[in-house]
Amino acid sequence: MGLYNAERQARWRAKRGAEIERLRKVAAEQSEQMAEARREIEIVALERENATLKKALAHEREQHAEAKTGAAKAASAFEEKVKAQAMIDGLVQRVRWYEDESSRKGIMTFATYGKLMKCLHPDSKPSDAEKSEACALLGQWKQGADKARRRAS
Repeated sequence: MGLYNAERQARWRAKRGAEIERLRKVAAEQSEQMAEARREIEIVALERENATLKKALAHEREQHAEAKTGAAKAASAFEEKVKAQAMIDGLVQRVRWYEDESSRKGIMTFATYGKLMKCLHPDSKPSDAEKSEACALLGQWKQGADKARRRAS
């Protein structure tokens, strides 16, 4: 009886050890995917910022040339509005792109991550409403991540 129980326990430990190892690999893969996605997001953000800066430089050169001719005052207000609108449009596109990429790849959004970390931080004393909201956000993210993983398979 004791030998049989010891063998059964050994098999159970081996099975659990294999499951733990599998979960560690999955966690490492997901961590790598998140790092890759963050790098991709940074690259796209920097490329867009570079394009915006190039546009701003071109705009500044145009303004300087117009100032020399005296026509810059009339066009300045309109150009500032166009520049501000272009910057707003760029930021909106960046946020939409990040949200699309996050949902497509199953990556947790910054808002969800922030709310979870607020509830989990040892210095924080979250209310029951904040805890339930964080739990609901985690559940929504998990469902979305599972869908993304199934689509990727």
